[in-house]
Formats: sequence, structure tokens, C-alpha cells
Amino acid sequence: MASIVPSLRSTLARLAGQSLVLTRMSSTSASSGTEVHPTSLNSFNTNHALYDKYRPTHYQPAVDSLVSHLNLPSKAKVIDLASGTGKFTALLNKFNFDLSAVEISDGMLETFRSNFPGIPAYKGSSYDIPCPDSSLDAIFIAQAFHWFADISALREFRRVLKPGTGALALIWNFEPEIEHNSPWQRKVAELCWAFDVHLPQFRRMNWQNVFDMNEAAELFETPLKVEKKYWSYKTPPEAVYPLWETKSYITALDNVERAQLKENVEQIVAQEAKDYLDENGMLDIKMGVYYTWTVSRG
Repeated sequence: MASIVPSLRSTLARLAGQSLVLTRMSSTSASSGTEVHPTSLNSFNTNHALYDKYRPTHYQPAVDSLVSHLNLPSKAKVIDLASGTGKFTALLNKFNFDLSAVEISDGMLETFRSNFPGIPAYKGSSYDIPCPDSSLDAIFIAQAFHWFADISALREFRRVLKPGTGALALIWNFEPEIEHNSPWQRKVAELCWAFDVHLPQFRRMNWQNVFDMNEAAELFETPLKVEKKYWSYKTPPEAVYPLWETKSYITALDNVERAQLKENVEQIVAQEAKDYLDENGMLDIKMGVYYTWTVSRG
């Protein structure tokens, strides 16, 4: 496999410089800032079509379980915040909700509105939700809370949720632990993670820190309830690298770095995943799903 160390060093240097000018801190610490993370916004504006094509949906039994825990009323007014292209919204749309989407990325909104013309979609962020005070029964956030895990976001969630009953529900797909994974898939993940150093990510679990703050406990019931499940989905071998290319830290690479990474990933898939192909030439991608929920204070 060709070396990626020089490219990795240059990328880390570039991202380190970028982190110095961020006015909003990452989820490694709670912040009072209210600006959207520039790397996430650039990635989602650039990759919205690729994201929509290659990112997996969520595990429906996990979504069903999460919704059941919330005890929402019929026609509950809910939003899918940071909805992206609507991967998770599509699953929420199966319930009897008064459902809207809120998304900050123009690119994501473009694809979302094409996918779901019947679902209202508004431009907004975790710091500026376009809803009146105390108006929502629930806020769902899929694959995104780690980008804005700070007290300013929690204050805004509490503002728009109904006091005492409004639910906050967070859910993530994640690369499963080695005992729940395939060796080739884990090898690809670790290769790609080498480029991910400075950006907030679910797997580091730093997003939880904000809920340890005293003010967070005044806004929401703590500790949060948590469940985790495992599932899998089928994909052709040639879709493995494009899935990773939807990641924000891969989007941040230059063309040479991405080309080298693509070659290395495809080499692993060709050499080490061939024994995992089913009779239709498809790979079984292992996934974990982590979901957590709480309720606003009265």
C-alpha cells in the first residue's frame, strides 16, 4: 500500500491552522459560541449529492424504539434538526407527526426539498431554530449533535421545546467495535480515521460533556437515557470509498490526498473483502446505532 504519511502531515498542519480561527469551539468543550462549524458547512454544501447517494439510512427498529420511549402525542409537532438530505426524516415521516425539517446548509436543503417536496424545510441552525418559544413536542437530531454540543445549543433547544414534556432525541450510526465488525471494514475505517484529528466526532464521545454542566441539568433531565443496537446493510464494493468520501475530514483533503486514499481503500477492498462477497457480489456493511433521549425541564 502506498504511503500516506506525507499527505497526512500536510493535512494535519492545514486543519491545525484552521482550528485557530474558529469562533465556535468543537464538542471537546462546552462553548457559549453560536457559529456553525465551517468544516461541516463546507462539507455539506459540497457533498450533499454524494451524501444522499452513499450514506446509509438508519435502522428502523432503533428508530421505532427511540420514538416509543418519547411518548409523544398524536400529531406531535416535531422537527428533524440538521436534517441533511432527509435520510432520517424519511423514517420520521412514517409516524403520525406534524413534521418539519431545519437545516443550515443550502446544498443539503436543495437535495432535501427535491427528495421531500411535501415536508416543510427551513433554513436554520442549532443556535437559531425558526420556531416560536415552547412550540415543539420533540427535536430529533441524527448524525449531527457532535458538531454543536455546547450550552448555547441546549438553551435554544429548551427555548423551542414545550416545558416539562418536550423531548430531545439524538441518534447516530457508528462504525462498530471490532467484535461486531469485519476485519477488512475495520481496516478501512482506521485508515480513514488517521485523517480525522481536530474535528468533533461522535465516536470520541466528547459531545456528552455538555450534559455534565450544571446549567444543562437545569435545562434538561440528566443523565440521558441510552440504548445501542447493531445492524448491517448491503452495498457493492465500489461504493465503499464514496461512503468515506462523504465524511467532512475526507472532504477537507486536497485532490492528491483523496486520490491516494481512494487507491489505498480500494486496494483493501479488492484484496481483503473479496471473501465477504455474497452470491450477488455485495458486501455486508456492519453498523452500530446509538440513540439517547431526555426531556426538557418544566
